[in-house]
Amino acid sequence: MVLGNTWFSPAKKKGTLLLAMGNAWSAPERTKLRKKMAEQLMDKGNPSLPWELIVEILSWLPVKSLGRFRCVSKPWNALIADPNFIKMHFNKTSENDDVFYQRRRLIFNEPGCCSLYSVNLDQLILNQNNDHGADDLIAPEAQLVCGDLPSYRVVDLFYCDGLLLCKLAEMPMTIYLVNPTTGESEELPEAPDNIQHLGFGFDHSTDDYKVVSAVFYDMLVFCVYSLKTGSWEELECSLPYSGAYTFHAVLLNGTLHWIMETPDQTSMIVAFLLEEEQAGEIPLPVEYSSDAGDCVLGVFRDCLCLTHCSDERTYNEFWVMNEYGEGQSWTKIKISIPYSELSLSGFWKENHDLLVFQKQLVMYNFKEQGFCNLSIPGFPHVDCIGTYLESLVSPNYYGITDREL
Repeated sequence: MVLGNTWFSPAKKKGTLLLAMGNAWSAPERTKLRKKMAEQLMDKGNPSLPWELIVEILSWLPVKSLGRFRCVSKPWNALIADPNFIKMHFNKTSENDDVFYQRRRLIFNEPGCCSLYSVNLDQLILNQNNDHGADDLIAPEAQLVCGDLPSYRVVDLFYCDGLLLCKLAEMPMTIYLVNPTTGESEELPEAPDNIQHLGFGFDHSTDDYKVVSAVFYDMLVFCVYSLKTGSWEELECSLPYSGAYTFHAVLLNGTLHWIMETPDQTSMIVAFLLEEEQAGEIPLPVEYSSDAGDCVLGVFRDCLCLTHCSDERTYNEFWVMNEYGEGQSWTKIKISIPYSELSLSGFWKENHDLLVFQKQLVMYNFKEQGFCNLSIPGFPHVDCIGTYLESLVSPNYYGITDREL
C-alpha cells in the first residue's frame, strides 16, 4: 500500500471508505488528518466502521497518539498492546518515507553526562535544502529520554528499530533495554560471563531481539540473550581470536561486526550472524590486516566502513566496503575536513550525512564536498550518538508499557 495518491487502498477495494490524499497534502497535514479520523472513531455514534478498517487507521498513528487512544475501550487497549499490531505499526513507519522522516530521531548524550537526549533533524534538513545560503544549522531543542535509568554515565549505546541497549559506566555487569519513545526500560538478567564486547540486533527468522557479548578466554565465546526467552546461552566459537579492537559491535544485514585480532596479530572483521548464531570472517583493507589499532568500524549508507581515531596523526579519507563481504570492494572516500577522530551517526538523507568530528556535529555533503556545522542548543559536544525510529516495541517484547504515553 502506497500512501500518497490514496489512503487506505484496501478499504477502497471493500467499498467502505476512500479518502483522497493527493500530492497537495503535505506530510504534516496527512498526519493531522489521520489523527482527526481516529478521534472520530472514538465517537460511539459511529459504530459502522469495520474492525479491519479501524486497525488500519490506528496503525498509521504516532506512538503518543496511540497511548492516548488506549483508554477508548478494552478492545483498543488490547489491540495496541498486541505484538502483531506493534509489528504492523513499525512496518508502516519503516516502509513509508513520509512517516519514516517524521518518526526518525537522533539519540545522543553529552560526554560525562548521565542522561540521554533525542532530536528530530529531518525537518531541519528540509528547511536547509530550501535555504542555500545557510552556513550553519541549529537543531530543534533536544528532549530528555530514559530519565528513569540509574544516574550513571552511558558508555555504550546500541540501537535497533525502536529499542536502545545501554551499558552504564559504574555498573559494568548491568545492561538495560529501553524504548525511548514510551519511556519503558528493562534491566536484563546478568550474563553468565563478563560483559565485554556487546552487540544488539533483530533476528528476522525467529522474530526476536538478541543481545550478544563476545568474551575471550582460551577461545572466543559468544553469550547470546534472547528477548523472547528472557535467558542467556553460551556459544563456543572455533575462530582463533584473542582480543578485539572494537568494544562496540556494528549491526548491518542482520549481522554484528567487530574488529578482532588473532594470536599472531592478524586483524580481521568477525561477523556474527544473528539468524544462524554462527561467526564468520570479513577481510579488512590490506593495509590494515596487520594493524587495525586506530580503526573504527561503522556503517556508511548501508555499507560497512572504517574511520580512524588517533592522537598522533590526521586523516582525510575513510574506507567503505561497497559489496558486503567482498574484500576487494573496499574503496577510499575522500573528505575535505582533516580529522583525528571521526564517527558516523547513522543519520543520512539524500546528499547529507551527519558526521561527528572530535565530538562535534557536521552535516556533510559528499556530492559537493561541502559541509555545515550543526549545533544542538545546550550541547557543545556529543557522545554515544545514533538514530532510532519511534515505535511501540517493548523491552518486554509482548506489549507496550503500562505507563501513560
